[in-house]
Amino acid sequence: MPAAPDSSRWVSETLTTWGRARHADTLTLRAAGDDAVLARELAAAGDLPLIVYGSGRCYGDGALNSGGRTLLARGRDRIEEIDREAGVVVAQSGVTFDDLSAALHPIGFTYPVAAATGAVTLGGATVNDLHAKNNHSTGSFGRHVLWLDLMLADGSIVRTGREHEPELFHATLGGLGLTGIVLRVALKLLPIATPAVDARYRRVADIDEYLDLIQPENLKSGFWFGWVDALTRGRHMGRGILETGDYAPSSAGMQAAPKPTKVPLDLPRVATHPALIERYNARRIANLSPDGLSIRKPVAPFYFPLDHIKGFNRVYGRRGFYSVHLGIPYSERDCIKKLLAEIVSARAGSIASVLKPMGGPGEGLMSFPLKGIAFAVDLPRRPGVEELHGRLERIALAHGGRLYVAKDALMSADGFAAMFPNLDRFRAVLRRVDPKGRFQSDMSRRLRIRPELG
Repeated sequence: MPAAPDSSRWVSETLTTWGRARHADTLTLRAAGDDAVLARELAAAGDLPLIVYGSGRCYGDGALNSGGRTLLARGRDRIEEIDREAGVVVAQSGVTFDDLSAALHPIGFTYPVAAATGAVTLGGATVNDLHAKNNHSTGSFGRHVLWLDLMLADGSIVRTGREHEPELFHATLGGLGLTGIVLRVALKLLPIATPAVDARYRRVADIDEYLDLIQPENLKSGFWFGWVDALTRGRHMGRGILETGDYAPSSAGMQAAPKPTKVPLDLPRVATHPALIERYNARRIANLSPDGLSIRKPVAPFYFPLDHIKGFNRVYGRRGFYSVHLGIPYSERDCIKKLLAEIVSARAGSIASVLKPMGGPGEGLMSFPLKGIAFAVDLPRRPGVEELHGRLERIALAHGGRLYVAKDALMSADGFAAMFPNLDRFRAVLRRVDPKGRFQSDMSRRLRIRPELG
């Protein structure tokens, strides 16, 4: 019989976001892999608000809990079952995409939706209803979740899915960890011939060409992802490189995976000076042949561009960075141009600026995707960036758009309420399953998701 939980095991720690612009002093505990032990740990944790922290790859503050308690999900890191005949994996919430890759790719399966880094956990993918550069063809992560086990605030465990407790299931998909602790996830898998992708790259002259290419009738490939130069002004504003791809039929001719580089220390502020980034952007485009490039590459580096540079977030120095990730309906294409013009005018862009199509609403009550265009930019943290973010939020809202909460640390509570029409339904589920507000985060308080809690 496992020992009873010991309150002395909670450790004072400062956690941060991937953007390193937000920090939280909190009490942490590595979550027990055994459900019964975890329930006892939850019961013994007192009345302080609680949230789950995955691998620290969230840009926003949804996994931060200042002055409260934080369960570290990586303690739940077991793949419990792989059913090859049904094409289903059951894994604990702290299992990462890297863990899944190692287990699934050698036996001819992959996950239908991947994060941009292999370090993201299944729990994080679930509660943020992750979307990727194949959203237009496969939807977001929650579409492929068959069921999940959820530990509620009172320690009880519910297996929830589309047939049982569907409202709770849909509140948990994209629900920012506020419905309870995701214990395990059953995920429908995608069979693949080989863990390789046929990727194609081409130059794009400007934002107008991008907006023509991203229309639904032009999306012939399973993967579609546009890197955008968010600094160049004038007639080449929004130029970039379009990446498309499909799973390869074999591994013949596949290039070897590149060895990742590492950022060993926080770079000085000059490293993100707009002039330097603009030169880098120009060189990146010039290095691609005018005829484009087609290559067969391993699926992992294709899935996980953020893992090409270990410690990528250190490029932005100790001040860190914010991310703004916006979804805009197809009918509002001029909104993308307005957003980009604001960023270019403020000289606030970085090397990480992207466009990608979205295929329609996710299943979660608070899911981000809509039928339209996702536009995301990392913003180095310097004077004026918070005000710029406010302007971008207002532009998006005026055009029926929304912000991706998982990547955001600045959006307003009023903007949040206006952007997510299912918020009242979501709140009703939270009041039912967690009436005392056991699960909270810095984000939930900032966005006033539970206004009755004060």
